[in-house]
Amino acid sequence: MDKKVDISTTLAGIKMRSPFGVSPHNLDKPWFPGKKAAELFMKYIEAGAGFIYIPALVPGEPTDAEKKLDFPSLFKSQNYVGRWLKVTLDAHHKEVIAHIYTAKNLFNYLSWGKELLDALRPYLPKDVAVIAQVLVHDMDPKKWAEQTKRVADLGPDIIELNTGCPVGAMGHLDAKSLPPEAKWGMMMGAAPDVFLPVLEACVKATDIPVGFKLTPEVGYPRMLYLAEEAANVGARFVVTTHKYFVVPPPDIWNGGKGLYPGLSDNANVLSDIGGPALRFSMYKATALISKNIPQIETFAGGGITSPEHIVEAIMLGARACQTLTGIVLNGIDFIRRANKWLEDYMLKCGYQSLDDFRGLGLKYLKASTEVEFYYYKASIDRDKCTRCGKCAASYCPAISMKDGQPEVDEKYCSSCAMCTVICPFDAISIVPRE
Repeated sequence: MDKKVDISTTLAGIKMRSPFGVSPHNLDKPWFPGKKAAELFMKYIEAGAGFIYIPALVPGEPTDAEKKLDFPSLFKSQNYVGRWLKVTLDAHHKEVIAHIYTAKNLFNYLSWGKELLDALRPYLPKDVAVIAQVLVHDMDPKKWAEQTKRVADLGPDIIELNTGCPVGAMGHLDAKSLPPEAKWGMMMGAAPDVFLPVLEACVKATDIPVGFKLTPEVGYPRMLYLAEEAANVGARFVVTTHKYFVVPPPDIWNGGKGLYPGLSDNANVLSDIGGPALRFSMYKATALISKNIPQIETFAGGGITSPEHIVEAIMLGARACQTLTGIVLNGIDFIRRANKWLEDYMLKCGYQSLDDFRGLGLKYLKASTEVEFYYYKASIDRDKCTRCGKCAASYCPAISMKDGQPEVDEKYCSSCAMCTVICPFDAISIVPRE
């Protein structure tokens, strides 16, 4: 009889058949009203997602142009659709490390959210959680609580407050004159004195579990204070990163103009940055909050593009993981492949459930002052070495080329391991001295 593994998890007490699903994503593409969006969400469900998101539900109702998906009018009136921009590490490394995105209107309405859920419910498995995002462009806790109640009436399993997205700041260059919606609306998490009363009001407004999305702009160690105080007012989870607010690079071959396609004035617009570049921000927040504030659960998001990243996040304490970049780069079937990889990984390692390895990495998380750095040395594997000379072309005094091959002078080697990073063939390692 074949061995079985259980990849289900819980977030805020809600069961999910898989720890993996798709991050919330909004109206840069015509997937709404809700019946149209249901076609896409069904693909996520069929691929094995453990949860689905109803993103950015704001007060009010759609305009006539929005109801008709009249894009010519929407473009003219509010720059409705955002733009993506591929950014690479450098000219020699073409892999995508980020996508930069900007838009003025990225929001959904209660009527659309209801239409989406009504279309999905007949086909929605019981162990696929529905997460609904609440968003209000105001700092008034009462208004957030009222919107939370309205969203709760749609019947989601979990409510998340979108207090991390930097879109609200994108329309302003002068930080001294930012209006409240830009300062606090979606970047509210950077201001605990504004955010915490809002969070508390929303928690009290519903019996549905409430969590929030962390903005990277809050920084460390303030994120720990925010997470602890959030737990104290009843928040059940924190999504451990969101996009950064950024200025994209200028086109250095075209007089510094912007790189976005199809913008007036050759503009280089204020944006946010997502993609693989967010992964280490996600690790940081997931690990440090899980280790220091265990009374709130961590929901890992940001930069996940391979199944290995899911396991890494869970080993740092995450209850569940979400990605959009992974879907963009790998297709919707990435969900199915990731779930299968996770099952195979657990069988190989002898894990029966996610709890068998959840948080294992936290016991190895230490400050640099708590560990001993051994005095090792660099060693070159001659079978792997191609004698390209790259290791000797840097500023290390210990490696030089002799008779066409690299040699290590051990007395100058500080075992910094820079050479292991430089070598394109993994031919160098640091080993104990004899």
